[in-house]
Amino acid sequence: MATDKLSWQGTILGVQPRIRLTRSFDQRWHTYRGYALRVKGQMGGEEGEFLIDIGKATQAKYRFQVGAVVSGRSASVCYCTL
Repeated sequence: MATDKLSWQGTILGVQPRIRLTRSFDQRWHTYRGYALRVKGQMGGEEGEFLIDIGKATQAKYRFQVGAVVSGRSASVCYCTL
């Protein structure tokens, strides 16, 4: 996994909670893992749509919403197009 961070910028198309759903026999439960931002713009010099995962505290601090123009630098987990 690369440690280099990619610069990105664009417009938020969606903000969605990320959860982990666990099942065991007849019981189910979930835990919140943060949020995923779907962004249309540029990442690493290429145009397209991409996902940025953020934590609960980051969403609480900045309150990202659809239509907001954002930018940042993030570590890449999987660099692929949607």
